[in-house]
Amino acid sequence: MMAKLATLRNIAVADLAVAMMISIPAGVALSEDAPEDAPQGDPKKTIELKVSDVKYEDVGRYGQFTYTREFHDHGGAGAKIRHGQVCYSSGGCISAPLEYIVEADGVLVQEGQLLMPMAISQAFEFTYIGEDGNGDKIIVKARILVVGDQLELQELE
Repeated sequence: MMAKLATLRNIAVADLAVAMMISIPAGVALSEDAPEDAPQGDPKKTIELKVSDVKYEDVGRYGQFTYTREFHDHGGAGAKIRHGQVCYSSGGCISAPLEYIVEADGVLVQEGQLLMPMAISQAFEFTYIGEDGNGDKIIVKARILVVGDQLELQELE
């Protein structure tokens, strides 16, 4: 049983690491108007993480999810995200250097992201670190909660 869990964990870690290290072509950043109520002045809040196009596939013991990850710039300066880490509630974290570029007032769209839960209910905590176009440090944190075939994004402070 422990060997099977270790194998599942290794598969999930490998898939998450690949998802975090995907190279995104410059043409993927799409321009979008920032909302009037966009956060101003707090570099931690200038980049917002959203998920869309969530699909559940009943494979393996707990299934898997594919989704689109979106980084939205509300600060007007854009951002470079240089490091990402994901920690999962079943224990452990993985991290990787990144080269994500979010254009000023734009959206970086990353399709085909993959989550493979290792339990019927599991939380994945994502942390992205970089700098905005002004050189100020930014930190984007979010939690994805998976329960059965449902996935929910929760923004973290």
